[in-house]
Amino acid sequence: MPQGDVVGRERELGEVSAFLDGHVAGPAGLSLVGEPGIGKSTLWGAAVAGARDRGLLVLSSLPTEAERSFDHIGLGDLFDDVLDEVAPALAAPRRRALEVALLREEAADDPVDRRALGVAVHDLLSVLAQRRPILLAVDDHQWLDPSSSSALSFALRRLAGSPVRVLLSRRHVDKAEPTELERAIGEEHLQHVFVGPLTSGALHRLLSDRLERTYARQTTLRIHERAGGNPFFALELARALGADIDPLRPLPVPDTLDGLLSARLDGLPAATRDALALASAIGTPSLALMERAGVALETLSPAVASHVVELDDGTVRFGHPLLSSVLYRDLGERRWSVHRRIAEIVEDPITRARHLALSAAPPEPRIATVLDDAAALAMERGLSAVGAELAEHAVRLTPAEAVERHPRALTAARAHRSAGEWTRARNILTDLLAEDLGPLRAEVLIELAEFEGLERGAALLAEALEDERAGPALRARIQCRLAWTTRFTKGYERALEHARTALHIADDLDDDALRVEALAILTFLGCAAGDPAAPGHAWRARRLASGLGDEHLLVEARRAVSNVLEVRRRVEELRALNENLYERCHERDELAATDALFALAYVDLWSGRWQLAAEHAQRAHEITVQYGLEVPWIHLPVAVIAAHRGRLALARAHSERSLQLAEEQFGLHTPVHLGTLGFVALQAGDPGAALGWFDEAEAILTRLEWHEPGRRWWVPDHVEALLALDRRDEAVRVVDAWEADARRLRRDWVLAHVTRCRGLIAASRGHVEEAASLLEAALDQHERDADPFGAARALFGLGVVRRRQRRKRDARDAIGAALARFQELDAAAWVERARGELGQIGGRTRTEGLTPAERRVAALVAEGRTNREVAAALMLGERTVESHLSHVYAKLGIRSRAELARRFRLDEQSSGELRIPS
Repeated sequence: MPQGDVVGRERELGEVSAFLDGHVAGPAGLSLVGEPGIGKSTLWGAAVAGARDRGLLVLSSLPTEAERSFDHIGLGDLFDDVLDEVAPALAAPRRRALEVALLREEAADDPVDRRALGVAVHDLLSVLAQRRPILLAVDDHQWLDPSSSSALSFALRRLAGSPVRVLLSRRHVDKAEPTELERAIGEEHLQHVFVGPLTSGALHRLLSDRLERTYARQTTLRIHERAGGNPFFALELARALGADIDPLRPLPVPDTLDGLLSARLDGLPAATRDALALASAIGTPSLALMERAGVALETLSPAVASHVVELDDGTVRFGHPLLSSVLYRDLGERRWSVHRRIAEIVEDPITRARHLALSAAPPEPRIATVLDDAAALAMERGLSAVGAELAEHAVRLTPAEAVERHPRALTAARAHRSAGEWTRARNILTDLLAEDLGPLRAEVLIELAEFEGLERGAALLAEALEDERAGPALRARIQCRLAWTTRFTKGYERALEHARTALHIADDLDDDALRVEALAILTFLGCAAGDPAAPGHAWRARRLASGLGDEHLLVEARRAVSNVLEVRRRVEELRALNENLYERCHERDELAATDALFALAYVDLWSGRWQLAAEHAQRAHEITVQYGLEVPWIHLPVAVIAAHRGRLALARAHSERSLQLAEEQFGLHTPVHLGTLGFVALQAGDPGAALGWFDEAEAILTRLEWHEPGRRWWVPDHVEALLALDRRDEAVRVVDAWEADARRLRRDWVLAHVTRCRGLIAASRGHVEEAASLLEAALDQHERDADPFGAARALFGLGVVRRRQRRKRDARDAIGAALARFQELDAAAWVERARGELGQIGGRTRTEGLTPAERRVAALVAEGRTNREVAAALMLGERTVESHLSHVYAKLGIRSRAELARRFRLDEQSSGELRIPS
C-alpha cells in the first residue's frame, strides 16, 4: 500500500521511513504495536511497499491465529519464492532441512532437526543479504507458528554482520513480555512504534475515502468517541448509520461488533452489570457519584478484573467506549428510570437537565423550561453540541400549540449550526418557514440565508428586510449580512453602503453591540477595497467590544484588527493576536478558531516557517470541511503554501477546487483564486498559462473595485510572467498601478516588492547597472521588513544580473546565498532555479566558503557515512549535521549525497579547494 493512501499516520510513517533509510550494520527491527483494528496492518503494508520502492528484497508472512498450530508455515511464506535462488549455496544437510520444512521433500521418520533448520535459515539470510538489502516482514507476529519463530530467532541472534531489517507488528497487551523474535533482535536494536487512536480529523478523511460519504462534524466526533479512535470500529459504526442521523439518539452498535463486545460482558454478575449500566448512562462517573447512587466499590471489582472498566484517579472508565454503548442499549425501557435516578444525584445544572430530559416523555413544559436555561448555559461554555441536544429536547417536550415552540426550534437550529450539524439546522429552519411565525419569520430567513449560495441568500435577506415586523436592530443585522453577501455581485463599494447603513442604524439606536458587528464588516470589506478608513473602524470595534465584555463580539473585533494587520504585513503583531484568538476560541468555538489558524498559516509563510504554515493551513482546512462548510477560501492557504514549497500537484488540486467552488457559490472567478492559480502555473514553469490567470484576476479586480495592494500579493509573479514573454510595457503598467495604491495606503512592504520588480524590468532591458542598484535596494528593504522569501528572490535576481556583468565571484556568492535561503525555506522550485543558474557560472568554489564544521561534515558524508554516523563521529546532534549539510549543498550548488561524493575533491597538499567541474 502506498504511504500516500495511509490516513493520519504521518508520525508513524516518518518513523518507518527513517527505519528503512537508516544505516544497518546487523539485524535491526521495528515493531508496530497497538490494539486490534487500530491500523497496524495498514502501516505494515505501507512499510512493505516502501521497502520494495527502495529496492529492498522483501520476505513477508501474514500469519493468522488459525494457522499457529501448523509447523513451519511461516518459513514457507517467507522463503518459498527465494529458496531455489539460494539453494545451491547451502550445504546439503541444511538445504534438505529447509526443503523438508517447506514441504519440498518428503520427511524421513525423524522430525526436522531444529538446529539444522535454524542454521539453514541463518545461511539463507546471510547469502541473500550479501546480494541486496533485506526486509523480513511479519504481520501479527504473535500468531507466527512456534517452529518458524524458533528458527528465525536462532538465525537472527547469529547474524551480527548482516544488514537485515525486521519489520513486525503485534497486538498490544498491558505488561506483555517481549516475543521470542523481539528478544532475538535485542532491545538495543529494536524500535517500538506504538500505533494509537486516529485523530478526529484523520478519521473524517478515512470515512470519506473508504465510504465515499461525508459526515457532519458532530457525527464524526460521536463516531470517534464511540470507536475510541479505532479505525476498524469507526468504519463499522459509520456503515451502520442511515442517511438521517438523529443527534439525540445513541449510535447503533452494528452486528459486526455486537458479538465481539458482548463476549467481554458475558459472565459478569448481575449486580455488576446493573452498576455498569448505570455508569454507561452517566458517561464517565466518579466513584463518589456511583456511591451516591448506591453502588459499592466491590460491585465493580469483577468488571475491573475483566478489564471492562478501569478505576482511574477516582473515575470509572470503560476499557472501550463501545462497551458502554452495548450496556446502555441493553437497558431498553429501564433507561427512563435510570436517568431519573441520575438526575436526582448530579449537581451540575447542564448534566441534571440532560438526564431530566432523557427521563421524560412529551409534553413536559416544566422540564422544557429547565432545558432552556441549561441550553443557554451550555452555549456560554462553548458546548454547542450539548446546547443543541438540550434545545432539541426542549422542543420535544413543548406542547405543539405553545408559543415557546418556535423560538426554541430557532435556538436549536442556531446551536446545531454552531456545532457543525448544518443539515440538521437547515432542516429545522426549512420546517419552521412553512409555519406561521409572525415576527420571528425575518429571523428564520436570516439564519436560512447562511446555508444558501449568494443569489438565493441575498433573496432571503431582501425578503427579511421587506418584513414590516422586523425592528431596527434586526434591520441592521440584515444590512450587515447583505454587505457580506453582495460583495461579489454588486462590488465592494455597493457592499460597503450596506455596512454603512447598518452602522447608521446602530448609532441611532446607540447600540454598541450592533456597532461592533457593523464596524467588523466595514473593516473586512475596506481591507479589500483599499478604504483608508478601515483601520479606524477596526480600532473602534475593539474598543467598544472590550467595554461590552461579550466574548463573541470580542472575537469579531479582533478579527477586524487582524485584517488590518494582515494588509499592513505587521507579522509579529498578527502572530500574537491570532495565537491569542486561537487560545480563546479553540475550546469554545472550533470553527471560529480556524480563522486564527488560517491567519497563522499566512504569518508563518511570510516569516519563513513554511512547514509550520502548511500544518496550520491543513488543520484549519480539515476542521472546516468536517463542519460541512467547504467554501473557496479554505483551500487557498493550502494551495499558496504548497506552491511556494514546490508541491505543485497539491497546489494545483486545491487551486482548481477553489475555482470550482467559487463558480458554484459566487457565480464568478474571484481574484484571489485566479491569482493563486497564476502563481501555481508560474512555479510549474508555464508563464503563458500564468499570464492568462493573472490577466483574468486583474480584470475582475477592476470590476469589483478591489484596490488594496496588500491583498494582491501575486503581482510580482504577474510581472515575472510578463517579462518571461517579453511584454515589458505591460509589466511597467502593472507595477505602476500597484505602486500607486501602495503609496496611497502606505504599504511599505509592497514597495520593497515594487523596487525588486523594477530591478527585474531594468535587467530585461539590458540596463544591468540600474538593475543591480534597484535589486540591492530591494534586498535592503526586504531585510528590514523581515521578508525572507522576498530577500532570497532579490538576492537571486542580483546574482543573475552580476553574472551578466561578468562578475562571476559576486554572482556565485549572491546566488549561493539565495540558494541557501531557498533551501531553508523549502522552496523547491526556486532551489532548482538557483542550482541551474549556479551551473551556468561554472568555475570553482573555495573551501573558504565552508566553515570548518561544514568541511568536516562534508568530508565524512562524501565517504558514504550516514547522518547518524557523522553525528557520532563528530559528537554532534543529528539535526546539527542536517543543518550543516544543507548549507554545504547550497554553497556547492549540489542536491544529493551522491553528487557530493562525486564532486568532493580535497587536495591535502594544495591550499585546499573544492573543485567543481564546470
